[in-house]
Amino acid sequence: MDLKELLDTLKSRRSVRAFTDRVPEEQQIATLIEAAQWAPSNHNRQGWKFLVFRNQSHIKELSRRVRETLTSSLSAANHLVADKRHELIHFATLFENAPVTILAMHKKSPAVGESLLDACGVKNISSEAISTAMAVQNMLLAAHVMGLGACVMTAPLLAGSVWQTLADLPLGFEPTCLVAVGYPAETPTPPRRKRLAQILEFR
Repeated sequence: MDLKELLDTLKSRRSVRAFTDRVPEEQQIATLIEAAQWAPSNHNRQGWKFLVFRNQSHIKELSRRVRETLTSSLSAANHLVADKRHELIHFATLFENAPVTILAMHKKSPAVGESLLDACGVKNISSEAISTAMAVQNMLLAAHVMGLGACVMTAPLLAGSVWQTLADLPLGFEPTCLVAVGYPAETPTPPRRKRLAQILEFR
């Protein structure tokens, strides 16, 4: 692959939120996770886990619980938040129609790491969460090349209790994001991008 092919792949990837009923094969999902595991990580700790949900009843039940939890928690919000409530709940539950939903998780920062950041006067930013986000990007690109559609979602995690009470969660890990995966039922148009001059500064 030359540079042009790489850039074309990056530029043609889209966030897909509508899927056909066709379910990706188990080996395809395993390939996505294999792509994820080759991402760079903090001190090569590879502090990530990926929980794959393929049972449609279970996925829809998770979506229902997210909807109910957010509806309840936002019901007493101020009017500025309330105006965005329906939009937030809509995007938080879009994974309900995905044939596969992957919960990406990162290892919790050790207490010594948090103490070190505090001593340096730095806000605690989890390196494991950043590492897992890079792994998810590998997953998205692999899905695109394989003809699958995928979309990263963080809004569902606002319903924290839904994910914290899942059975048999890996110890010492917390949710990073959801990734909805399936065969695309839409071809989103390219989103507008800022000009390079708006985001690039040479120092």
